Amino acid sequence: MNMKKLAVIFIIMMLLSVPVIFAKEGDYTVPSVVKDITVKEDGSTVIVEKIVYDIEGRVNGTYREIPLTGNQSVRNISVETPGYYNKLEIERNNSKVKLKVWLYNDAAKTEKTKDAKVEVIYKYTVRKGLKIYNDIAELQYMTWGNNWNTKVDHMESNIHLPAKKDEVEYWNNPETYVKSSEWTSPDTLTTKLDNIPAKTRFEQRLLMPKEYFDNATNAQRINMDAKDKIEQNQREYKERNDRAGLASTIFTSIVALLCLLPVGVYLKYGREVKIDYDAKYEYDIPSDESPLQVNAIMVGEVGDLDNDAISATILDLIDRKYYKIMLNDATSTIIRRTDKDISNLKGYEKSLVAYLDKYAEDGDISIGAFGRQSNRYDFRSFMFKWFKEAKKEEVQKPFVEKYFNNKGYKLFKILAVVFLLMIPISIACIFLKIIPTDIGEIFVYSILLFFFGAILLFVLPNTIAGRWTKEGKETHEKWKSFERYIKDYSLIEERPPASVQIWGRYLVYAAALGCADEVTRNMKKYYDSLSVSDDYFNDSSAVSFAYFNGLAHVESTIDSFSRTDSDSSSSGIGSAGSGGFGGGGGGTF
Repeated sequence: MNMKKLAVIFIIMMLLSVPVIFAKEGDYTVPSVVKDITVKEDGSTVIVEKIVYDIEGRVNGTYREIPLTGNQSVRNISVETPGYYNKLEIERNNSKVKLKVWLYNDAAKTEKTKDAKVEVIYKYTVRKGLKIYNDIAELQYMTWGNNWNTKVDHMESNIHLPAKKDEVEYWNNPETYVKSSEWTSPDTLTTKLDNIPAKTRFEQRLLMPKEYFDNATNAQRINMDAKDKIEQNQREYKERNDRAGLASTIFTSIVALLCLLPVGVYLKYGREVKIDYDAKYEYDIPSDESPLQVNAIMVGEVGDLDNDAISATILDLIDRKYYKIMLNDATSTIIRRTDKDISNLKGYEKSLVAYLDKYAEDGDISIGAFGRQSNRYDFRSFMFKWFKEAKKEEVQKPFVEKYFNNKGYKLFKILAVVFLLMIPISIACIFLKIIPTDIGEIFVYSILLFFFGAILLFVLPNTIAGRWTKEGKETHEKWKSFERYIKDYSLIEERPPASVQIWGRYLVYAAALGCADEVTRNMKKYYDSLSVSDDYFNDSSAVSFAYFNGLAHVESTIDSFSRTDSDSSSSGIGSAGSGGFGGGGGGTF
């Protein structure tokens, strides 16, 4: 199995499957939170929050935002930062109270905190948070708000009530992250949670006898019966949450399956067959494929042709004496058609001859003039038609299938379309409420995964998902061995081609392989070491053409033409999960 290909697939899919987070100065995490919520008989709620900030880099301090609704207020605010000095700044408006805690390492308060784990203890009292109805008292408290940009590893909530546990009915909204929720004393409910994601709220809702709050001047009094409605609301919330959990499970399962399918396709159709061939070098043309066929199976997508196919065809026509060289130096190259009959040429070769003839002057074709007289649109139009004709004649479907199994590549393209279709389907399901909006980050990451996954599957070459047949693998490896030979000057010195004519054929195939420049340099270096005369090259037009820069002129002209232009506040019964008070967010600044 080609482990390199498998590793590429695995790494790319892993990168697409997880969000990438870049750390910056002042980043923080919250390893732990301990909260004590004490409900007083006067209706006020005393809250103590011990929040540990693991700070990376230098910060001014931390902040805590406490939302307010209706006539709620926050009083008796204080802050402690064990091991650090602080300065508290309080900002108030009708919708929230913001506590800014400036942190310092020294008593003079000149040295800011850096790379530290700081416990900040917030203490405050909320008035009008408790609701008292005609039949029941309710504490609906947002223990953790959805305005935190980091997850919480561990959280403990201790709710202390004037009522006894047998008189209390309670719910955790949602139960998703709750590890335990139990009465640790007759009047204390302790709830422990793990791994609360960023931007995620957690609410606790408790019902208790209203008789404990006969003189509750700091509670909201609401003239209605609420117990049955709250219990019904909680049943509906649970049903919605269960449906959301099921939909989320189904959605994430589909996403996971779609992510695994490309790997499965690769494992079934992309793993290479084993062959006995292991030669590192081939010292002669290894098989009888034409230059265009070699280009189709060795360069880029299997079965496609690139610009090197045109260069190789021109050089091949010169090598086979259909053109003779009139002038060839560092600045210009001129060729002329010979009298050799072209009726036996293949269609794509005749098309290339006809195209070059358009730019002949008195029979002479100047590669430089051709580049100046032609235009990019005309050449691209010709290239499109020429590639189509050349593939039809030289790279037919049976030829490709003889060497390469393309089924995995086709399945990749189908999966790419499926990935793209999943984007509008998923968005439509959100709007139609088939998929709950509660899945939040999972949905966002899934959409990004579908988008980038589709692009990846579209652009991956067919050599990743497809695989060589046994004959194709052996042929491909032999041509790679031949390419290594002609690109290695030490081997050329050791085992040079037997004649200048053989050098000519090697150059034609080097052009098809896309390594003509390197092979031409090796040839020049070799012949320069022999101090041969210019007349020596007359026996091979291809060698003479390449040696005196003609091939470089052709490749430069084709490259310039094929380049793109861009290159050049009311009270009432709260809904479950909404939070009667509390929540908010915080962070560093």
